[in-house]
Amino acid sequence: MQLISNNPFRILGVKANASLSDRNQQANLIAQYLKIGQSAKLDFDITPPLEPLTRTKELIDLQASRIFSTEDKILHSLFWFVEANGIDKIALKHLTGSKDIDKALSDFEKGCRGFEISSDSYSAILNHSTLQIIAYKQHKDLDKLKSAIAYKFDIITNKKTLAQIKDLVASDGINTDFQKILELSMPMVKELLNELVPSENTDKLLLDIFKSNTLIYPVLKNQVIEALLDKIDNKVNNTEIERKKALKGIYKPTNLIDVPALGAILINSVKSTLNEIAELLGNSDPVYMESLQKVYQEVNFCGILPFNKMIEKLNSTNGKANETIIENADFEKILSLFSKSMENLNDVSIPIKTTILKNIEGIKGLKLKSNCEFCSDDIPAVASLKVKMHKITGFNQYSYFKNGGLELKCCGSCKNKKNINYFLYILIATLVYGGIVALTSGIFIFIDLWFGGFGIGKWWYRLIKKLIFYNNLKNHSTIKEQLRDGYEFGMP
Repeated sequence: MQLISNNPFRILGVKANASLSDRNQQANLIAQYLKIGQSAKLDFDITPPLEPLTRTKELIDLQASRIFSTEDKILHSLFWFVEANGIDKIALKHLTGSKDIDKALSDFEKGCRGFEISSDSYSAILNHSTLQIIAYKQHKDLDKLKSAIAYKFDIITNKKTLAQIKDLVASDGINTDFQKILELSMPMVKELLNELVPSENTDKLLLDIFKSNTLIYPVLKNQVIEALLDKIDNKVNNTEIERKKALKGIYKPTNLIDVPALGAILINSVKSTLNEIAELLGNSDPVYMESLQKVYQEVNFCGILPFNKMIEKLNSTNGKANETIIENADFEKILSLFSKSMENLNDVSIPIKTTILKNIEGIKGLKLKSNCEFCSDDIPAVASLKVKMHKITGFNQYSYFKNGGLELKCCGSCKNKKNINYFLYILIATLVYGGIVALTSGIFIFIDLWFGGFGIGKWWYRLIKKLIFYNNLKNHSTIKEQLRDGYEFGMP
């Protein structure tokens, strides 16, 4: 709470509207006590509730420069105490004498006149708000803290009360306006909030504090938006730099999978910042849309450029596929990045959204023409097999792939192997089930029929089918995609 506890008026032990001669006299008094190794007892030390202050000759001498300009005097008086009338005098006496905060707050409140800023109430409101900030560590009431700060700036954005407080604390100074005071005070207020409420977002707190102040809020809002936009620009620029390094092969070992990962990191790193901008401006605001476009344009580069790099390398091999090249531009990572992007852009309409969608279709189209995903050989996927899958969509409702099931592209050899697995599962399941029936002289089949409507047999065939047939299909990218989407093998 340096803005208050280290306030120059507090260090001198005077009220904020003490005259220059009073301040000098107080400084000399403190100096005399320091010479004999003692501390002067000062009415406006306010200890407690403030922490004790160690005064030195150098510290006292410094204060003259801190309250030299008109703006300095008004700024520091805002966060200290003034005596403008009899009510202030009585309340300050309770505060400096008995240290009775509650009594002083009550006395000041009488002069606040419903906390409406006016010529009659401004000094009481200023004093009450200062004491309310000091008392925050005891009451921990964030609303009281925010209101206290807001009242202070309501005083300086009111022309009449700004003129009055200037006449009270800096009558011999030049004219000033609230903008000059605001420029000096806002960094200090941010520091105060960081100290008192470190767990809160300071910018959001400030916007909440000044939301009713028509002079401060627009300026502050623009500053906050600019700071948020700068954060996004820095994240995007850093990602671009790292992406270019990776594509040039600076990373060791060179791995194009690193590039889609950079896009995913960028999405996560700007998420909260984009949300803050949307909260302040709205989802349809052009500034917010431009920020999204900038972020997801770089995300698109992190996906499509490694893909293009892979195509270039494949073309350089005269069309012969190379497993290492394909691994270094993983289809799944790129498609996952683009899918995540489309989810985040679901409710907005910006140009890059169309570009990403076209890239998804293009990559998926190439995947269908690529090599077999079941074997490690560079063999084109010239054949296909079908597998039944379904997804529960509601009570007694489900969707499934028609025309025999989901089509999986593969090579002819792998298709034959999978078909062999299919017939093998039928053979093994039938032999084991038939063996049990034979060992029980046919009794087991009647038990299965009577108690489960052949439920045991159905369960058994499904288990063996999963172990021998389905488990040999689940690593295919098309299967992985459907499993992520909630589909299951077989039919319900």
